[in-house]
Amino acid sequence: MLRPRRALRLPALHLPAPRLPAGGEAILQGLHLSVAPGVAAGQCAADGLGPARAVVAAGLALGGSVLTDVLLGPEPLTPADHVTRFRSSLVAAQAGRLVAGGLAGGGHPTRGAPDEGRRTVAQAAVFTLAIGLDAVDGQVARRTGSSTQRGWRFDLEADAAAIAVLAATMVHRTGWVLVPGSLRYVFGGLRQVAPALRGGLQPRLSRRVAAGASMVALVITTWPQVPGRAVHVLSAGATMALLASFGRDSVDLLRGASR
Repeated sequence: MLRPRRALRLPALHLPAPRLPAGGEAILQGLHLSVAPGVAAGQCAADGLGPARAVVAAGLALGGSVLTDVLLGPEPLTPADHVTRFRSSLVAAQAGRLVAGGLAGGGHPTRGAPDEGRRTVAQAAVFTLAIGLDAVDGQVARRTGSSTQRGWRFDLEADAAAIAVLAATMVHRTGWVLVPGSLRYVFGGLRQVAPALRGGLQPRLSRRVAAGASMVALVITTWPQVPGRAVHVLSAGATMALLASFGRDSVDLLRGASR
């Protein structure tokens, strides 16, 4: 009688993440550096902030974009990292526009009502694109096999920076946004002083749902067509969801450290 053959098990192959040619990498790096000041200046022009503030916004955005490259280091970016890098350029542009808009004028453009001056379609569109692309870089990483620990960390920090800048932009409308804007950095600070919080966390669907839904809710609040009551409700809901998620993570870490 013939014995059934055992299935042949091959060792798992760990292929390096795909990289772009050196020339292509340099071109993309130059594009990333130009996106932030270009978008910042364009926003100032669209919002009627004047050429002086546009120059200030572009300079600040360029500085933030350069700082991002410095923090990333010389290692080439993966295709997914380039998507995240583009998102970070948009966030830098928003930060530059926010600071420049607050110079000697309270952040209001030369036309329109006060609240419309702070919540503009141009700002909302850039925030929507920057945070909406958060769903793209993960897909690119999985499809191209370019998921790395560095890329995951970069994506996390890009999300935190986007929410922080969004919170600073919307704080004049509701104080609820201060919690989502600072929660990541408060939690990071607690991890530095409390060793029990430094452990690893298992992937959890509820964490991803809470983070994704909160980011969508906060982006909606940036659109000037959204009434004030809805802004408060959406911001409060996002705050509660994130507090619950971070609270559960903290409890899980403390329980793991006590075992």
